[in-house]
Amino acid sequence: MPLETLIAMFALLSLATLLQTLSGFGFGLMVVSSFTLFEVMPLTATTFLVSVLSLFNSASLVIRNTSHINKRAFVIILACGVPFIAVGYTLLEYLSVSMTSWLNLLLGFAILTCCILLLIKRDKVSASGRDSGFAIAGALGGLLGGLFSTFGPPVVFQCYRQNWPINEIRITLLAVFSIAALIRLCIVPFGTLPSKDVIMSALVAIPVILIFTRIGRLIAVKVKPQSVRTVALSILAISGVTLIFQNVSL
Repeated sequence: MPLETLIAMFALLSLATLLQTLSGFGFGLMVVSSFTLFEVMPLTATTFLVSVLSLFNSASLVIRNTSHINKRAFVIILACGVPFIAVGYTLLEYLSVSMTSWLNLLLGFAILTCCILLLIKRDKVSASGRDSGFAIAGALGGLLGGLFSTFGPPVVFQCYRQNWPINEIRITLLAVFSIAALIRLCIVPFGTLPSKDVIMSALVAIPVILIFTRIGRLIAVKVKPQSVRTVALSILAISGVTLIFQNVSL
């Protein structure tokens, strides 16, 4: 892989990791949107990279805190989400072959939709919630996860509406994301296989993620979370709008 591509990849990964550490969301969306805009990697390779790094980041924390997982929500979300991961991945493979502009346009609209979801006020509901809410969130998350390796926004929106302890919400989400990333990686051999360069890039990127996660935690006490959230959402929204305008036929 050319040196300039590696530099761009590490710079964008560092920014995405830093913003997620400070704001608590958006790593996959930021990486996928920025890599697509700057043509760092093909979308199929980018989503593989995001799946690997997401799994690496979340699995170790989940293993140490399995008692905090809301098992009912976890099962419903994954039961409804897994089939749609396969559907989304199939769509990605089909669209990436000869309909790249349509795929990028879909990514742009998905990013804007996710931004809107993350902006909506999350009113509390009953502690149990409704099974249908988790089922819909799982299905939508699975479709986004299969397409763009971004399972998060619909599931984050649903879980944060619950009257659960914050640690239960976080660990449940991380558990869902870990399994979703693992399943998506298991599907990869049935589609476009990542090149050796992409696999090596994913491995080399792990220390970058760890370093900037640590930096983010150190400076978190010095910045206002709401300010970082605004910056992160602004970057995502600009990315989404740019992708749409770049790929709309005038």
